[in-house]
Amino acid sequence: MSGYFVKDPDVEMELTVDWNRGYLQRYERVMDDLGWTIRPVEDAAGELRVVAQEVDGTCTRARFRGGVPGRVYMVASKVETTAGRELERVILFRVAKGKCT
Repeated sequence: MSGYFVKDPDVEMELTVDWNRGYLQRYERVMDDLGWTIRPVEDAAGELRVVAQEVDGTCTRARFRGGVPGRVYMVASKVETTAGRELERVILFRVAKGKCT
């Protein structure tokens, strides 16, 4: 993934990271989801939040809700693999009212 996603603050958005695309080595799998983080971190109404997450053998998924219009968020997914490696993927979200995701 490159660039950023545009997210409407009123629409829930799901994002999938396929670790098999350039991150996992041959026969390596995702063993543990180490979580999703969002920056900037502020505990205020309307901020971007992870509302659900899951992992399977090669992918992690999360659903996001909210976000302050005009703000850019850095969202990161981190996993541990069966080879004992920790991998992290960073995605940018720009929040804009009334925009397609």
